[in-house]
Amino acid sequence: MEKLIFVFPATVHIMEKAPDNIERRYCAFLRGINVGGHTLIKMDELRGAFESLGFRGVKTVLASGNVVFQANQKNVAEISGNIAGMLHRILGRDVFVIVRSLDELKELEARQPFKDVKPDAKARKFVTFLSEDLKARSRSGQLVGDDFQVLIVSGGAVCSVLYDRPGVGTPELMSAIEKEYGRNITTRTWDTITKVLKAGDN
Repeated sequence: MEKLIFVFPATVHIMEKAPDNIERRYCAFLRGINVGGHTLIKMDELRGAFESLGFRGVKTVLASGNVVFQANQKNVAEISGNIAGMLHRILGRDVFVIVRSLDELKELEARQPFKDVKPDAKARKFVTFLSEDLKARSRSGQLVGDDFQVLIVSGGAVCSVLYDRPGVGTPELMSAIEKEYGRNITTRTWDTITKVLKAGDN
């Protein structure tokens, strides 16, 4: 009687390698896209551009340069650089790109950064994303103006609130944040972040 010997080296090999090849969900935040009539690009073209880099499940959120996608890369700086290079080839100009994983955004959401803002405060909530070299800087409540306040700075995200009053806009808040952290940043409303997270889960 023949003995049947089963050997599964390939299976073991695949199981060991799987964690390195798993796809992760990200969002790319592009600064200055479709703002003030400059750096214009249609959303279907933007999705196609991201797909040309091999990203999967590409979705755009609003028209302000928010792109949810899946990739099996872990180096966020490398992903950002590839996207910036691709956009330069397409648009003929530099576009500042910040990439965050959906897990990071969920962690930010779980912290409830705006939980102390009263619902009736007529406040606009913003998240400013810092470049990779500034992510390690964490502060709390360091920037305060007459009509705005920075609530937390952690994990490369600055959560701020602007209180609506006649004649008050975002320039003072953005100017204060840029003065503290430089121009390699990009800002979104909290509602936009909520939409990004919803798109990432669908």
